[in-house]
Amino acid sequence: MSKALEKNNIPNAFKSIYDQEIAIRILTNSIRNKRVSHAYLFWGPEGVGKKLTAKAFAKTILCPDKELGGCKNCNTCVRIDKETHPDLLIVKPTGKTRLITVDTIQEIISLAHFRPYEGERRFIIFDDADRIGIPAQTHFLKTLEEPPSNTTFILVTANPGLILSTIRSRCQPVRFQYLQPETIKRILIEEKSLNPDEATKLANLSQGQISRALEIYQNSKPLVILEIFNKLVNKKDPLKIAEEFEDFLDTLRKTAEAEFSINSAEKKELTPEEINQLKEILSAEIEAKVSHEFESCLFLINCMLRDMLIYHQTQDKSMLYYPEAVEIYTSWQPEKIYSALEFLGKVRGYIRRNIERGKVIRDLLFALSPHF
Repeated sequence: MSKALEKNNIPNAFKSIYDQEIAIRILTNSIRNKRVSHAYLFWGPEGVGKKLTAKAFAKTILCPDKELGGCKNCNTCVRIDKETHPDLLIVKPTGKTRLITVDTIQEIISLAHFRPYEGERRFIIFDDADRIGIPAQTHFLKTLEEPPSNTTFILVTANPGLILSTIRSRCQPVRFQYLQPETIKRILIEEKSLNPDEATKLANLSQGQISRALEIYQNSKPLVILEIFNKLVNKKDPLKIAEEFEDFLDTLRKTAEAEFSINSAEKKELTPEEINQLKEILSAEIEAKVSHEFESCLFLINCMLRDMLIYHQTQDKSMLYYPEAVEIYTSWQPEKIYSALEFLGKVRGYIRRNIERGKVIRDLLFALSPHF
């Protein structure tokens, strides 16, 4: 047995995976006991390292350095990182429908029954496995019932409930946890060169997801929310602020529309009926993207209100998400803060009931204003 697989040791490839001790233990034990499963379900929150762990798992088995269990530097490990190794296939939802289709599954199944090109095993990783269409899932199920001996499928998802229960039952589940704030802070400092104060703030806003921290860092939402509260303090008309906030969301919508547009080359290959179907699908994708952005804004508003309560009670800036905003916090009385939080809690219900977003935003701005 290699040193990497001795008791209490973990393969080298897993040492860059943070805060996922249980997942790593499950995978290490499967290698140590020579019982690598034909299929795994990696499930848990977005942005916590599920796909990264799947690639690290492939390294531990395909890397020629068995002593280390994934040296991370050899040609094999480098190609796995770059997703160019012939025995590693990453399957993503692409193409006309942004789904993983039956045709894609058929191609994968055909490949899975061939011997690996270089290593002892082939790894097929489904990124966003919940985007496998139901007909494609049904087709894939037949392969899981009689799996090829030298292929491991890894289904990566934040929404396991969208995967057929019959598929889930044939995969070994590996659950992933939220990352610790200190872990996210360290990643932001070491890998993104952020200063400690900025990294701390983003880590606190991340909800345990490095992807959320990077999303906040790379866009202007925190500044937009801070500006909303500044305008409310200065008695600007909530209706005008609501209008500006809707304009901001419209800008995000236009970005999403550009991302999910149908290009001219695709149109030439599609029938009018297929174009209409694709437009419906892309429209749903765009609305989901805007809804996600709106949810992120609501989360930041919740953080601001939380800060107000903490500062009212403790006067301690070190515990705040927005320490730079303490000067305006005293404009809100605790009763108003609790009332705003109560309304904020209802907003998601209003959205689920398809109440017009503009009306929800206008009502929310009046609920947040310290002057009404």
